[in-house]
Amino acid sequence: MKKTIQSVGVWGDSIMKGVLFNPEKNRYTLLKNNCIKRASEKLGLTFQNHSTMGRTITKGHEILTKDLAKDATNDIAIIEFGGNDCDFNWTEVSENPTAEHIPSTPLDIFETQLLEMIARLKKLDIKPILMTLPPLHAKRYFDFITRDGLSKERILHFLGGDVQMIYRWQERYSNTISRIATETGSHIIDIRDSFLSEFHYENLLCADGIHPNEAGHIQMSRKFIQYASFH
Repeated sequence: MKKTIQSVGVWGDSIMKGVLFNPEKNRYTLLKNNCIKRASEKLGLTFQNHSTMGRTITKGHEILTKDLAKDATNDIAIIEFGGNDCDFNWTEVSENPTAEHIPSTPLDIFETQLLEMIARLKKLDIKPILMTLPPLHAKRYFDFITRDGLSKERILHFLGGDVQMIYRWQERYSNTISRIATETGSHIIDIRDSFLSEFHYENLLCADGIHPNEAGHIQMSRKFIQYASFH
């Protein structure tokens, strides 16, 4: 990042919030020394983290708009959405696997929302930086969503008999983010590639198969710092 950069705003979901799944407590907890905190300390920049667990891009766009109306002084805005958007209502899928099910945010709406966010930021002379999605671990995530009684057989039927469909479906959203970054001339931090460069990227994920663990947050912070050193 150039020396003129002072303040970075972050809008995202639980990944950027630093939410971890604790299998011993069987609940989600918050990692205080998350990737944002680590990067902030290393780079000497102020990060304002507006991320919240469970947030989709539509809600994130609403919050971004409200936040910018109050304060548009950030030099950079990191945008990280997609993990909740690509997800299905697995209870409904388990109850009726042959019905039509749509994700929380259909891909075309996800794309439109992301484009509008980028345009809004650029209009305010705030540099948007997009983030690809950390790769989920399909088998681990499948076991997680079915751990409390949802039908593995019915959900697997919905997935066409291939649990890896969960991975490929999420990857479509990450690929869309990459494409939009290219089309809009926006910078991108490729977290997905950083994880996939590890022979066992699952070691960077929590037991739920989707949230980066502490090692994952260290990996993410390194990617942020690496990006900063070249821009």
